[in-house]
Amino acid sequence: MKKTISALMLMTLMPLCTFAQGTINLTQGEAKSLSISGEAASVFISSQTVADYQVIDAHKVVVLGKEMGSTSFIAFDGDGKELINKMLVVNKSYRAIEQQIAVQFPYAQVTVSGIGDNVVLGGSVSTEQEKDNILKLVGELFGKRVKTAATFEMAEEDDDDIEIGFMTQLEYQGVVNNIEVAATKQVNVKLTIAEVSHTFMQDFGIKMGSGGNAGIFVDQLTSFSASDIVSVISAVGTDTVGQVLAEPNLSVISGEKASFLVGGELPIMTSNDGGTSVEYKEFGVRLELMAKVLRDDKIKLALSPEVSSLDKQYTSDDFNIPALHTRRAQTTVELGDGQSFVLGGLLNSEEKESLTRIPFIGDIPILGSLFRHTGTERNKTELVIVATVNLVQPVKANQIQLPTMKKTSTLKRFFALDSEYETSQEKWADEVLSAGGFSQ
Repeated sequence: MKKTISALMLMTLMPLCTFAQGTINLTQGEAKSLSISGEAASVFISSQTVADYQVIDAHKVVVLGKEMGSTSFIAFDGDGKELINKMLVVNKSYRAIEQQIAVQFPYAQVTVSGIGDNVVLGGSVSTEQEKDNILKLVGELFGKRVKTAATFEMAEEDDDDIEIGFMTQLEYQGVVNNIEVAATKQVNVKLTIAEVSHTFMQDFGIKMGSGGNAGIFVDQLTSFSASDIVSVISAVGTDTVGQVLAEPNLSVISGEKASFLVGGELPIMTSNDGGTSVEYKEFGVRLELMAKVLRDDKIKLALSPEVSSLDKQYTSDDFNIPALHTRRAQTTVELGDGQSFVLGGLLNSEEKESLTRIPFIGDIPILGSLFRHTGTERNKTELVIVATVNLVQPVKANQIQLPTMKKTSTLKRFFALDSEYETSQEKWADEVLSAGGFSQ
């Protein structure tokens, strides 16, 4: 019974021992030395076109990879006992590719391996751009077929979509990109969107009306009364400047995009096949940005700012569907860490002239000026965008300081007493305030 159990255990362990012998990976032209525990009398290799061998002595054999493929390597002793059984897998040599990568990207730590016709990239690099460039280099050297994995576009309307070239992600058929970025970098973009306006308004002339109010219309020219003919001479001019529309502060991972909207959505109803649907159109201050960190911490930034407002100029009593008055720009810049740029030139100019007069009398040259009123209004606005980019890192929760309010009493604020007193002064102030503001 014991002999039977021992035989079964031996038969069970034999496949495990054979599996544990494993595989030896070689590249074309690569040689490896194999040590044999016993004295080898004969060596067998199943395909000498894939690999070859050279016996050094009874305990050492050198195997050489020749062509891509796999073959079995077995060594026997003088009694025909199997000493070693290995599977030799010969892959294509990527040493020249690795050397080319090392020359063009000296700070990258990249390995190139392969299984059959497939290429596997591994290791780590410092930036996303370096990762993409290495993939492109390997794909073109091997003549792999390229395809677009992802594209990034500005704006959401079909007619205005603009593809951002430096954000396009490519894939090569048969190339597995397992390269990792050592430290994912984040970009903070601080923007100030301001509308600088120069509004000029000028009123000059005679306003007819009672008590300086707006002029009134009468049925007949002869029905004027003394109270109706009250003239108010006006000569008014104003000059104003613009305002800051928004100051967004956005952070985005290198190679990704972010968006920002301050405004609202305008519902637009459309009829189709007897049904009614509602679509929403965004308006207000809108911003889309994409950022990618390049070598030497240079930041490539794509911006698409847009400022829109409701324009009710074309509405009437029959319909009340306002249009959108829009100013939009799209630009791509390259900046260093902490640098800024200004984007301007989005101009809007409006000019209005008005003339109010008394019929017939106001048409008389020179004398009719006493019965006329003219007005001029010119509006010129320019959209100015100031952007500052910085490389940022996340902080710990205990390093974040939130704004807090130190409450004070009404009497302290009334008597303009600062709460940051020394102990003796604060005690004196409390005594004064407890007595109703009087010192006893």
